[in-house]
Amino acid sequence: MIKYVLILHLCSYLGQPVCNDQTIQPYEFISFHDCITQGYIHSYKSLMDMDKDKIEKEKLAIRFECREVKIDKKLET
Repeated sequence: MIKYVLILHLCSYLGQPVCNDQTIQPYEFISFHDCITQGYIHSYKSLMDMDKDKIEKEKLAIRFECREVKIDKKLET
């Protein structure tokens, strides 16, 4: 069985883009569609929680990905 995990990356676009901080969200998704749509929602919420001046000063943005994880059916209960 395949599931997806959402990973958010905090990136700075001052000059050359750099993505340092990586956060794996504590959710599993059963479809890529569910994961990617939640990626937009979580990215938006993360930006809304950040200080606007910091975002402007450091040219911050959120990049996200949905990483595929194979789950052994024997391990699921």
